[in-house]
Amino acid sequence: MHASHPIAEQNAYGITYATLDGNGLSFESELVIHLTDGTLTTLKMPTQLSERQAIQQLVCARQAC
Repeated sequence: MHASHPIAEQNAYGITYATLDGNGLSFESELVIHLTDGTLTTLKMPTQLSERQAIQQLVCARQAC
């Protein structure tokens, strides 16, 4: 990856992990970039509020949150 190429031009996507335990829901998000040499690199990033709300709504519809 060249620093001069914006992320939008890269093969990149976000992944959010949601964990439900006795303390409630917790979230962890990463940006995954597929590099030209075939490898992947990940960067931790904050989970967007709208994404947290959507996941919470889905989980709570199926559980008693």
